[in-house]
Amino acid sequence: MKKKIKIINYLINPITTKEFIKQFDSLINSKKLVKYVCVSAVHGAVESFYNKKYQLAHDNASVAVPDGRPIYWVLKLFGYKTDHLPGYYVTDKICQLANKNNYSIGIYGSSIEVQKKFIRKIKKRYKKIRFDFLYAPPFRKMSLKEKKKIQKEINKSKVDILFVALGAPKQEIWMYNNFKKINCVSIGIGAAIDFISENKRLAPKFMEFIGLAWLFRLLSEPRRLFWRYFSTNFLFIFLFFLQITGLKKFK
Repeated sequence: MKKKIKIINYLINPITTKEFIKQFDSLINSKKLVKYVCVSAVHGAVESFYNKKYQLAHDNASVAVPDGRPIYWVLKLFGYKTDHLPGYYVTDKICQLANKNNYSIGIYGSSIEVQKKFIRKIKKRYKKIRFDFLYAPPFRKMSLKEKKKIQKEINKSKVDILFVALGAPKQEIWMYNNFKKINCVSIGIGAAIDFISENKRLAPKFMEFIGLAWLFRLLSEPRRLFWRYFSTNFLFIFLFFLQITGLKKFK
């Protein structure tokens, strides 16, 4: 595995699809303690600048793959061999792996309705795939007793893979807080569950290719996403400029 590369304040793996699937498969069968994966976009790079809990969680992941097109471009600019690995694509590849190797999958996050739509879509592609754990967390702070109960239920289900669909930064922090207590590989898939279930529309391929998938999502959900994209995109460009010019050293 190639070493992680620093972009602004977080660490990311330059990695091809083939390398990622091989690494993910080895994690499932490994006895290593740290067994969670981050799928990382521009939002995460900026989040790591001012959210130390997120930075700690993200940088301790076994693997962090370039979800955002700009992150992929930066790695290419630095001279690394890598693929662009958007969340929906990574999720599909993992499902393909699970179907082939008879791995069991669980889902933590999103809503029961979206989870069921997602499973129906996936089962049309992969006939032998198994989902043995589903949980949609409540929209409130959970008690310690509830958290421990969920950890026990995940382990009781004996899933090999846990899709964590809470969105950044919640899913990364959740995986970091729970990886020592659950016996599976977890991966933060964010909005991938919405895209695959068709709960939300995926950007056209040409927009994704030129790095404008964010604009498509913004036009789809302007009220919710305007400030997030406006602030994070410009802040990413500014902070990355400081990095490559050496005007600021990031910790």
